[in-house]
Amino acid sequence: MTDAEEDDNTKIDLEFPKQNEMAKGRVQLRPSEGFRGWLTQHRISLAFNTYHIGKLFMIGVDEAGQFMLSDANFPRSMGLSLHKGTLWMASHKQIWRFENFLDKGQMSQGNDAVFAPIGATTTGYVNLHDLRVSDSGVYFIACQFNCIGRLHEKWSFEPIWKPPFISDFAYGDRCHLNCLALEDGAPKYVTCFAKTDTVAGWRAFPKSDSNGLLIDVQTNDILCDNLHMPHSPQLHKGRLYVANSGLGEFGEVDRSTGTYRKICFIPGFTRGIAFWKNYALVGASRPRQNGVFEGNDETPLNQRLSDAGIAPECSISVVNLDTNEVEHQIVLGGAASEIYDVCVLPSIRKPRVLDVDSDDLNTMFRPSKLYI
Repeated sequence: MTDAEEDDNTKIDLEFPKQNEMAKGRVQLRPSEGFRGWLTQHRISLAFNTYHIGKLFMIGVDEAGQFMLSDANFPRSMGLSLHKGTLWMASHKQIWRFENFLDKGQMSQGNDAVFAPIGATTTGYVNLHDLRVSDSGVYFIACQFNCIGRLHEKWSFEPIWKPPFISDFAYGDRCHLNCLALEDGAPKYVTCFAKTDTVAGWRAFPKSDSNGLLIDVQTNDILCDNLHMPHSPQLHKGRLYVANSGLGEFGEVDRSTGTYRKICFIPGFTRGIAFWKNYALVGASRPRQNGVFEGNDETPLNQRLSDAGIAPECSISVVNLDTNEVEHQIVLGGAASEIYDVCVLPSIRKPRVLDVDSDDLNTMFRPSKLYI
């Protein structure tokens, strides 16, 4: 990492209002020295979320070189996808659609984009995870139904695919199907924790084992079967990347042979991948003290961190895909301990995001056309 030292002048310290009980307390964002310059150079900003405290964040840099941070409250904020300027997000029981109320070149209170929650479709608690959008539909993982779903105009969702080893379409998380990649606008790859057809069967596997799968949706072939709690398969320039989460790795899977190759180690439970040019932005979370990937000696990640004398981090790392090195990073502290997803906002430098309780929605409108 070329600029891993923290720049105290860029530390961002947030205290959330008491009415947001999920996010009560402080969240600290500590960017590395070059992170601000990297965003400025590429004229982009980022959206990312941390579902355990129900927060969707957007971060950019203004003309003076100062960070601009916006946050919104959405319970269990999960998968993010930007398609043709519209931001989509999975949450606890709903899929949200955000539209940018500003036209190109327009400003509002110092922001060059204002994302407002215009629509939501209620799915019920299907344990929404990844969400990916293309011209052919809004696709997502319904973890409790072990399937890929597509947004439906009338019903909760339209099931379109399940792993071949799942015997029937029924409620109950059997293999912990979690993440999704599209190719040419259609579902192509998914990840899950284990090949099992019994409810909660994936939990019975030792946390030290690597039973995680990467599956080709279009052929039903298991491309790779030795990953550890994998997440976030993503295609970029024809290459297939994945978060080998239980080992704290960002890696690549050869699409012809299924061979996994580690690109770099990140000190956390890796999950959430986005791309910009020759860079990957990779989220990482601190291990939980209870739950699926608890911080105990059973997990290879915890042992790896202990052996190296490294403390786990909640962070977003900027990985140079030419050198495989982490060049920049932003570390989250305080109440924030997990990252779920990361999304690049191209040609937007100072974004703002609103939630349904925002006072700004009382006076902010965007008619479809000017009535004369």
